[in-house]
Amino acid sequence: MSNATAFLGASTILGRYWTKRRFFDYLIDKENFRLTFGRSFRMMVYLDNAIANGPGNVRKNVEADTQATNYLINHLADIKPEFTVFVTTCDMLAEDADENTPTLEQSDDAYVQNRINLYTALNRQYGRVLNVHLPELVSPAYQGYSQLMDIITNPPAGKKELPLAPLEMHQLYIADRILGDVERCIPLGIPAIIPAMPPLTTMEIVEALAPELVDRLPVHKPEDPRGSLRKSIHSFQWLDPKDGYLVTKEDQLELLNFYFGKNPL
Repeated sequence: MSNATAFLGASTILGRYWTKRRFFDYLIDKENFRLTFGRSFRMMVYLDNAIANGPGNVRKNVEADTQATNYLINHLADIKPEFTVFVTTCDMLAEDADENTPTLEQSDDAYVQNRINLYTALNRQYGRVLNVHLPELVSPAYQGYSQLMDIITNPPAGKKELPLAPLEMHQLYIADRILGDVERCIPLGIPAIIPAMPPLTTMEIVEALAPELVDRLPVHKPEDPRGSLRKSIHSFQWLDPKDGYLVTKEDQLELLNFYFGKNPL
């Protein structure tokens, strides 16, 4: 088996962040993807399209996402990694899932179905895979990952009501954590992790980071999305007591204020 390593999605924002901090022999994107064909790798990191480019951006052209996903699936057999880190979204998991919860088998949403198809094919093709299911990925450098954070960091002018659900639960994952969280899990030999943060409502986040926008939040409606309440059964690797989250709610608010707040705590 080769000692070479490869990173698929290297030119994306998260890919550039990751590969600046860890050396990879092959930095791969769609333009040079064929360089991986027929090669063996000791380790491969692959960013799902939705993680590489942002769910909001990918949803703008689901047909292109489907074509890219199917192309990769059709060529998985051409790549021979000994160990794979697959970074994807939580979209294929139930709203209250943990790492033992089976992924969805099908969805009426073509975007979600693409995530399911790639996850299923990749795990069937490769023997050793660490599936990293990220919740809402956020960073000051990222757009298109979280509608809430996009609005908070660049609110529309005027007093018009914001397209947000005040009681929707969000689990905002700071992108700068990814290296430490993934590398801490690799030696465990587990098949999946959900780096779950404590759920915060839209209202709580807006009150903490942009209180001037609170009056522009709409009234809660029964049909509003509930959001994510996902937990991690591997959280003991980071935090005691074992409540299923990587940090406390107070620490999460402090983290968000550090990265996004106008008046850091």
